[in-house]
Amino acid sequence: MSLTESQAVFASVHETAINDFLTAFCRARPRYLNYGSPAFTPVTTVAETRMDAIAFPGVAGGIQWRLRLSIPKIDLFKQTDPLPPELVLGPGQFSAEIDAELCIECRKIRIDPKPPRPPRGKDNPNEPPHDGRQHPIAELTCFRLRVFAIGHLEQVVTTTGEDAIAFAVDLIEIVDIQPPELESFLECLLFMILQAVLAGIRLPLDALRADAFPLALTVGPLIEDDQIKARGTL
Repeated sequence: MSLTESQAVFASVHETAINDFLTAFCRARPRYLNYGSPAFTPVTTVAETRMDAIAFPGVAGGIQWRLRLSIPKIDLFKQTDPLPPELVLGPGQFSAEIDAELCIECRKIRIDPKPPRPPRGKDNPNEPPHDGRQHPIAELTCFRLRVFAIGHLEQVVTTTGEDAIAFAVDLIEIVDIQPPELESFLECLLFMILQAVLAGIRLPLDALRADAFPLALTVGPLIEDDQIKARGTL
């Protein structure tokens, strides 16, 4: 059977080219991978996306945070890159490997006494003794995780109205975090984040046909043999 099967046109792109596209896209638009509240990202630029602080009563200005993601590495079925045992790459799916660094500004909160209290020291018997280990006024506290994801493709439209392909995340896995409840919490948080991030990175169908011919998609996009494949009419 021909590559086109019952259609007039066949187009495909290998996973190597997909990763080249993602690398070029993310390097040209790093704001898709870098997010922060005003203390870290005062305004949105090509490099970073500004978002609100986490509002919480008593924390002036909110909890300040920052998220940095690495460029995703995509593996199309059949599986080539290793995955945690909890994830199995099946037909029609892709896997992704991403590093995530999440930081918060850990600040000491100033309490405004009402009514006024006695001065700190001997005249205040309730004042805890100073042991030299007070929390600093502010410090950056971060952790870094490697995240593995399984997903599928969806046909979407770019902001310019072109047909495109988006990466839809179905499952994620973070390895070796205890207790299990903390692992589940972080997986849920990063699952929501990665769904939004990868859905925003859209591969135009022009990339499959390399501008060689028009393609009205009727079959696909499919993931087979380490490639994204599409069939259609002229």
